Parts: sequence; structure tokens; C-alpha cells
Amino acid sequence: MKKNFLSNLTFKSNIKKIKGNSDYEFDDLNLIEAIVFASREPIHTDYLITKISQNSKSYLNELLEQMRIRYQNNGVNFIYNDNYCVFKTAPSLKDALIDEFEETKELSRAAKETLAIIAYHQPTTRAEIEEIRGVSSSKGSLDILLECNWVEISGKKDIPGRPLLYRTTKKFLLDFNLADINELPNLSELKQEGLLASYQE
Repeated sequence: MKKNFLSNLTFKSNIKKIKGNSDYEFDDLNLIEAIVFASREPIHTDYLITKISQNSKSYLNELLEQMRIRYQNNGVNFIYNDNYCVFKTAPSLKDALIDEFEETKELSRAAKETLAIIAYHQPTTRAEIEEIRGVSSSKGSLDILLECNWVEISGKKDIPGRPLLYRTTKKFLLDFNLADINELPNLSELKQEGLLASYQE
């Protein structure tokens, strides 16, 4: 089993100061850059605070904004919110990469409703998703969400049959510009978009 790459990285807890505060910022920026670049998953800001020279959320936010500006005109952009940060391919390069990556298709209504149900009721099983939707869900909807890395398997429910449990991922929060799951729109707003019209709260 492959271990998380970050578990093999070691960083000194103290960063040497040479010529004042600017040296801290320089070292911390490079440290953040290295950590986020090395990880295959979005990095939680709470983890970064433990690695930089000042245990300060405001100081970290200043560094994250500097990193965002550093990469804003590059082929990859540095994206962050209150909880996570990650490197992503610049949207302006979508057309140039069309031969390298399969073009993303718009989610079907079934996939959108499945994603919404998982987000609001996670962790949840396929049977529970079907009960809320009122119709049988095709396996394809879950497969698409898993391929997009918006949904992941989080274990099995402790009931007869041990069905799989699904939950949303860190990538889901970043791609939908959510700091945490509590920022989701309410169910009435989803119904206004034509989703889950038959669902009774």
C-alpha cells in the first residue's frame, strides 16, 4: 500500500531568520509551495499553520494571497479558500489541453441530484439516495461523481448487507468554491433550480 507522500516529508519546525521578517515570508512561501505541490490532495490550512514560522491564521492568509498572485498568470493557478488550497490548471488553457484531457461534459439531472443528496445527507448509501429521489439511481451517476473526485467511498454502513457509504471530497468544496459543507445552498434554492422537486423536507 502506498503511503501518503506527505508522511515521508520532513520539515524543520524552526525557520532561520537572517535579515528580518521578509526572510520568514520568503521561506514560508516556498514551504507552502512545496507542500501543496507535493500533495495529490488539497491541503488543509490548519496543517499549513503547523509548518510555517508564525502560528497565525491572518499571517497564513497573507501568504496564501501572495501565492495566488504569484501564480495568477501562470499555466497553473494557486487556489485557496478558508479551509483548503491546491494547484489547478489555468482555465484559460482549456482549449489548448483539449487533446490531452477528455472534455468535461455537463452533469445529467440524475447526477446533479445524486451529488446534492450526498452533500446534504452524507455519509449515505445508494438505497438512501434512491429513497430520497423517489426513483432508482443508475450506477452511472455515482461512477461519474467518483471519476470527478467529487464523491468518495467512506466505508460501509453497519446494517445487513453492509452497503457502501458515500460522502463528498475536498475537491468538491474547492471546485464549487465552498469553504465548508455548511455553505451549501438550502434545499428550497435547489428546488428553484429544478432539482429534488419531489423531495419533502
